[in-house]
Amino acid sequence: TGPRQVIISFYKCLKMDKLATELKKGSIKALAQFFDENYIKVYNFCFSFLRSKEEAEEVTQDVFIKIWKSREQINVELSLNGLLFKVAKNLTLNRIRDIKKFSDMYEISSTMQTGNTTMEEVLYREMELTLKKGIDDLPDRRKMIFELSRFEGLSNKEIGERMNISVNTVEGQIRKAIKQLHSYTTSLFD
Repeated sequence: TGPRQVIISFYKCLKMDKLATELKKGSIKALAQFFDENYIKVYNFCFSFLRSKEEAEEVTQDVFIKIWKSREQINVELSLNGLLFKVAKNLTLNRIRDIKKFSDMYEISSTMQTGNTTMEEVLYREMELTLKKGIDDLPDRRKMIFELSRFEGLSNKEIGERMNISVNTVEGQIRKAIKQLHSYTTSLFD
């Protein structure tokens, strides 16, 4: 790297330091600038793991909200970019864990299904009934999309083609179904 690159890099560091200071003070203008300069980078990072446009958009927004809500704890001596991607990584991993937790309920291990204890059988039946009720309570189109995805194993593209809707609509309906079903199953994981 030549002298020009060093100067540019130094300028960017000074700019980020100033932005971190302004964010910490609660400047809405600084938040808007921070958001504008970093949204695409964070979105691409989240999307690379989540592979869902809506999930990535949601997590990206959550990243900036979390930084804004905890702005008073920003350490201006540390990298604001480092903080940004640390929050993005944690929220993305949390979302992946939540999605996996939900999908794992459909892949209950054979030991749970053929459990030797009455308690395991009761828990399994309670979980199964709760999920069935939650699925039955989904709006008709959302229920159909969810069942095609989770029970018939169709891809979002295949579902879109079968139902004559866009892949984005399919993803959105699956996301909404998961959120709705999550409220039915939360008590099982507490």
